[in-house]
Amino acid sequence: MTCLKYGLVSEVKPGFAKVSFIEDEFVTDWMPVIVRKTKTDKESWQLEINEHVVCLMLHDCDEGVILGAIVNDEDTPDPGEGAGKFRKLFSDGTFIKYDKAAHELTVDVKGDLKAVTTGKVEIRAGGKADVQAAGDITAQTPTKATIQAPVINLTGNVVVSGSLQAAAISAIASGGFDGKITSNANIETTGEIKGADIKAGAISLLTHKHGGVQTGAGLTGTPV
Repeated sequence: MTCLKYGLVSEVKPGFAKVSFIEDEFVTDWMPVIVRKTKTDKESWQLEINEHVVCLMLHDCDEGVILGAIVNDEDTPDPGEGAGKFRKLFSDGTFIKYDKAAHELTVDVKGDLKAVTTGKVEIRAGGKADVQAAGDITAQTPTKATIQAPVINLTGNVVVSGSLQAAAISAIASGGFDGKITSNANIETTGEIKGADIKAGAISLLTHKHGGVQTGAGLTGTPV
């Protein structure tokens, strides 16, 4: 014969916990905690000390299983709970939530609020990773963003609002791109500038002529 009993977690270890039944002044032996997968796929989220749980016990309480945590007057339900909403809230302020009606997924990693550094997000893929959006994609950081790859391809117009530094720049006409690099700012380099021709306004460095040509040590006039 079995029965449901309610208690508080007194000790925990991976996959198991002990439960204190206050009204019986009794603490169980190690009991398994129900999880969704335990074989080749595994899932874990360890219970906390003093978490309110419900257990399925044999009538003598020699054996049992912890069915899961439940709310009570002290450990109240998530105030954001609602129809069509999946939510995971962590004590450091981090949360994961999906709103099915709004089709909106939010992941906000706060990290340790007492630590100097903020939360860290790490995503790894053994193969290809794709990000597609029907609208804008925005990435923002107050420090530095780094993209590292042997080849980085950008298709479309590229707008740089700040300064641009490059060890080498080449522009190759392809797919409608005219091969030009256009800038409204000054361009400085410590290396060479090479080209079939270089122009300042309409004056060609390759073909321009000078007026006021003189022999000997005289100076020419300005280019024409």
